[in-house]
Amino acid sequence: MKTKIIRDTGHKISMQLYEILKEDILQNHWKENSKFYSIRQVSIKFKVNLNTVLKVFQTLEEEGYLYSIKGKGCFIKKGYHLDVNERMTPILNTFRFGQNTREQEINFSNGAPPKEYFPIEAYRNILTEILSDVEGSKNLLGYQNIQGLESLRQELVRFMKQYGISVSKDNIIICSGTQNALQLISTSLGTLPRKTVLLSNPTYQNAVHILESSCNIENIDLQSDGWDMRNLEEILQSKKIHLVYVMTNFQNPTGISWSISKKKKLLEFASKYDFYIIEDDCFADFYYEKKRTKPMKALDKEGRVLYLKTFSKVVMPGIGLAMLIPPKNFVEKCSIHKYFIDTTTSGIHQKFLELFLKRGLLEQHLDQLREILGKRMKYMVEILQKIPHLRILHIPKGGFFLWIELANYIDGEKFYYKCRLRGLSILPGFIFYSDKKNSCKIRISIVSSSFEEMKAGFQIIQDILEHCEGVNNEIRLP
Repeated sequence: MKTKIIRDTGHKISMQLYEILKEDILQNHWKENSKFYSIRQVSIKFKVNLNTVLKVFQTLEEEGYLYSIKGKGCFIKKGYHLDVNERMTPILNTFRFGQNTREQEINFSNGAPPKEYFPIEAYRNILTEILSDVEGSKNLLGYQNIQGLESLRQELVRFMKQYGISVSKDNIIICSGTQNALQLISTSLGTLPRKTVLLSNPTYQNAVHILESSCNIENIDLQSDGWDMRNLEEILQSKKIHLVYVMTNFQNPTGISWSISKKKKLLEFASKYDFYIIEDDCFADFYYEKKRTKPMKALDKEGRVLYLKTFSKVVMPGIGLAMLIPPKNFVEKCSIHKYFIDTTTSGIHQKFLELFLKRGLLEQHLDQLREILGKRMKYMVEILQKIPHLRILHIPKGGFFLWIELANYIDGEKFYYKCRLRGLSILPGFIFYSDKKNSCKIRISIVSSSFEEMKAGFQIIQDILEHCEGVNNEIRLP
């Protein structure tokens, strides 16, 4: 290692060290699986503290250049041999379940509200009440009705009326989270012959991973109010589509909501071309204006929509419950497949949700969350609009995310790693695209960081952008 770190240049030491070590791996013809320098060796060589070196090593490991063995050190795993799916895996693993795995990072990546926002005292009171009923709680600890606790499903019948959805308790299936529900849907469709699913580009990647295991995937670009209906009909006329997956309200990652007219048109096409629609409505409750947006399911007269709603975002991340309302002709098939995928869903959690809904505590909680998140969204938008070399592609009226486009001379994946080195977690946009080629976009979450952390995080973003190669020679985004 011949290169020295130059101090007092405005370039962060961690970023210089990262570039030096990465260049060393690429240029010095290391053999795969050979032992790399130790953290202590690098610390002494460059006169850099151990924590900074550790952070750089973690980033090189996430990027696919190194791997570590506990007690033995770090070894070479040449990252330039990795394809885009392999590069994506450590990024997704870092934020699995929306949780940031590094301490003391500014968190612009988390997809769930932090624990500070939840009414812990109300939770404690309900759980104490449930467990105080000894006989009742014993029953809840056993296997439950495969469709879910009947009393909860009856309460959900009442709850869903505010969304404009009229449903019988017999048509509701309680699942162990959104991913469990998507697995249930994909297996219920049957795998032979393989079905074809149409998804937005960009879209929620966990849905892609689940559906592609049993289905062929087709993509369609997402506009500011839904899909281009002419483009959609061209696709429907050229190939058989069996299923579409959409987030119609405050989509992840873009924050886009579908217009009512496009929701109706999609339902019309579903009838005309004989396909079904998975409507994932996980962010619908986080609207920042006074009026709730109607889900597509409320407009569905022919039974074309499989409506999916998670309670992990609105109640607590750990509750692990979602509701599936399939068309009547799917209920029995989905129930049978649920038995094989997930024999039962926690009775304690189901009873908790029932009482939380019945006592009006969810609406109280959501009112507070909407006020908090609305202010945070406004604050983030105001700051981002002042930062050069990026633009907000869509300013949402709800949800958790801002979808940002970097100037076309800035690589979003490299930008992501530079942010990580500076202690800021974001998500690079390419992971939300099926072709993995849109590298100039990033997703920022509004939910987890404090206002002080937001300010510091945006200062990091601005500083990195200002020092990106080519910035001074290129035209800024409009």
